[in-house]
Amino acid sequence: MKTLLFALFTLFLFGNAKSFHPKRSPDSLRSWNAERQQCDPAGSWLAYAVAKGNGKMVTLVNASWIVPSYPSDPVEGSAPGWWFGIEPSPACFLIQPILAWGYTGTQFAIFNGYYEWDDSDWWSSDTGTVTPGNHINAWVKYLPSNNSYEMYIGCQETGFSVYSNIPVVEQQVYTDTYFVVEHQPNSCTEFPSNGGITFSNIQIELENKKTTPQWQAVQWQDACSCKGKVNSPSELTFTWATTDDDDEHVKINE
Repeated sequence: MKTLLFALFTLFLFGNAKSFHPKRSPDSLRSWNAERQQCDPAGSWLAYAVAKGNGKMVTLVNASWIVPSYPSDPVEGSAPGWWFGIEPSPACFLIQPILAWGYTGTQFAIFNGYYEWDDSDWWSSDTGTVTPGNHINAWVKYLPSNNSYEMYIGCQETGFSVYSNIPVVEQQVYTDTYFVVEHQPNSCTEFPSNGGITFSNIQIELENKKTTPQWQAVQWQDACSCKGKVNSPSELTFTWATTDDDDEHVKINE
């Protein structure tokens, strides 16, 4: 209940948002159409769950989750991440609030991110350090006044939060919602030692109407037995092996 109240309290607080402005001029924007090869799921994704909007625009996604345990082998560099994001179809523009390990050293961090596949343009916000057991809430909300998405991620215990504004470019219509575990480890011991994470209080609105998402869980890469499970329309769980003895498929493309 405490986490849910925190999620509702933050949902409509917008603070001072940082804006991402694409570097390209309008004349250089290229049209992405259905004939282009789909960009996501990326090869770095291990497991994901997707709820398709079937052509309807995503206007709100909200979710909460708890920072998992530290890895038993706390190295940095592989940066496993647990996040949700929205994309158009084809999935070549990604707006994503992120929890990651090893992105800013041997620690967990939360931040907002945006990625464009056509020119590998990656942007990320300021980061905040979090620890196991901390409660994370994040949301993405469409702002029709300036055709952009407001993105938020925050930690209940530390008080850190960051707001970001992402303009919609190239007339993209964001229709699909993904929850993802990303980045293969060199060893399964580099994943959190508790072996799983649950996204809860998931809420999705399409064209400003609350919807019941129809999730499809996919084991995308065979690494550390990472897989997703649909517990309910509002809750998803991802699990993984925590030792190399648990799983013979440690690396991708060995």
